[in-house]
Amino acid sequence: MRHRTIIAGFCVVAALCVSPPAYASATGCTGNPGSNGSKCIDVKGTKLHVDTVKTTLTKNHADDCGKATITIGSSWKRTSAKICEARDFSWGPITVNKSFPDGTKACASWSNYPDGKACITIHD
Repeated sequence: MRHRTIIAGFCVVAALCVSPPAYASATGCTGNPGSNGSKCIDVKGTKLHVDTVKTTLTKNHADDCGKATITIGSSWKRTSAKICEARDFSWGPITVNKSFPDGTKACASWSNYPDGKACITIHD
């Protein structure tokens, strides 16, 4: 039987992150729409296997275009083309279809709001 768990992650700055486990699927967010934007990463999968990943950026005001970057450990990284939206930016879901070592971090960042990133940790 598979269980789906959604757990929020929090990352204030790149060097200070608290990443909850992603036992099946998880969403991690940081920031808020009124200041540095609310950045989220959504990972779908089971235990150590990641099926897809998606990221969003939500702001209370219109902003410049930006690119999203998603990394999973040191072996998987993708960067979007320029995304131009008024307040709600979204990229994905992107097919990953790969297993990662226990404890691997998955993070998402946005070039138009580079302070901080949303992260989760993949656990068995």
